[in-house]
Amino acid sequence: MAQNHPTVQEDTLFYQLDGQAREIMLGTSEWYAWLDLASTFTFRSATGIFTARKERAGNKRGGWYWKAYRKRGGKLFSAYLGKSEALTVERLHAVIAQLNGEDGLTTSKLQYINTHGGAPLPALSSTTLKPLLHVDLPSLPTHTRFFNIPSQLTSLVGREQDTAHISALLRRSEVRLSTLVGTGGVGKTRLALAVAAKLYDEFADGVIFISLAPILDHQLVIPTIASILGLPRETLRDVQHFLQDRHLLLVLDNFEHVARAAPEIEEVLLACPQIKVLITSRAALHILGEHEFPVLPLSLPDLQVLSQVSPGDIPERYAAIALFIQRAQALLPHFHLTSENVRPIVEICIRLDGLPLAIELAAARIKLLPPQALLARLSQRLSILGESARTLPERQQTLRNTLEWSYDLLNADEQRLFRRLSVFAGGCTLEAITTVCGEEGEDQTSNVFTGVSSLLDHSLIYQLKQESEEPRLTMLETVRE
Repeated sequence: MAQNHPTVQEDTLFYQLDGQAREIMLGTSEWYAWLDLASTFTFRSATGIFTARKERAGNKRGGWYWKAYRKRGGKLFSAYLGKSEALTVERLHAVIAQLNGEDGLTTSKLQYINTHGGAPLPALSSTTLKPLLHVDLPSLPTHTRFFNIPSQLTSLVGREQDTAHISALLRRSEVRLSTLVGTGGVGKTRLALAVAAKLYDEFADGVIFISLAPILDHQLVIPTIASILGLPRETLRDVQHFLQDRHLLLVLDNFEHVARAAPEIEEVLLACPQIKVLITSRAALHILGEHEFPVLPLSLPDLQVLSQVSPGDIPERYAAIALFIQRAQALLPHFHLTSENVRPIVEICIRLDGLPLAIELAAARIKLLPPQALLARLSQRLSILGESARTLPERQQTLRNTLEWSYDLLNADEQRLFRRLSVFAGGCTLEAITTVCGEEGEDQTSNVFTGVSSLLDHSLIYQLKQESEEPRLTMLETVRE
């Protein structure tokens, strides 16, 4: 989160977090954890003041370290502080003494505006911190490096290649916007978080993650971004001004229901040449410069060749099975794949189309239902796959909620077409859809093409890979139910 001029006086750190004054004693585990995420702070003592900045070797191959800067006699001097673990109270006082004596100092090439001269240093407290930050501290510019990627309590399974491909895509200079598109429950958010964590060190100003799921009005997207950035005003212009010279990755999660805000994201990108945006959505945005990346279900084995593979090798080859086993073992530590349960487990994952959310919901039933009993009840997937972790968003707590969220994003004509397409088991052609779903007396081809394109965009149907010219479309069985 953005922090306003964090300041150390003697042995205490004072800073702002979410608008609240906070304090941390130096030398504690909280102090070193804060240093790992921070990029700057001001040190104040009875003998002087300096600004500390976290820096890295020019070739970006070395580790991060801290340097102290202090302006004297019209020149800016610097001194090496050390790595985060070396920043003790004693070290900070030693460096202020070094800066006072100008022994072994180097003149910095950084240019700062003038500091206040000769003013006595008032005592700091949590009640006086906020006005001090804006009035009494030297007006040195601070560099905030953002990092608010939420930590995860479970591992990401089977997305190594996707993570590498998306990371490579965003490293390309011409790529400014990538949208991870996929059906509900396919794992777009977890994949985006993995990419953001992987790329954090490659963005000078860090990574910002913003969940848009709680927002119901598209007009609140820009104000939400401004709020997370810590801006006092929440207009598009303010966001553009703040980001225009920053090198930052902006991750916007669950964009599908606020898609009307897409043009404003395009305006941010046009005004901020070093900003890149990674979006997760059940539907593509269709704005200038968008690079879509389809997030597909996890890999599944073919039942026809199952007997040719050792049960112990199956999780390594097929991510859907690995996910089921891992989540089941979280509930039953001694649960493992055997020659007796391998086929029902594979069939369960196939019946669930390799959807990570559906597989996790199914694995949560393993304490009550052995694999064969669970498989026998999957004819009613939406009923048997009930609630998961209570801390998940409501739309992800059941498979039905997840699919209803996608369905509700469609207009009335698209919902009608979607319901009619559910009669096709095993896929169909555009010609068959036109014949079965077209309304008499209308331009069937045009309307069907428009509706099918929208369902494709919303990841509710998929186009099968084939060599023939006539595309064949299919719906996941979990969605079709």
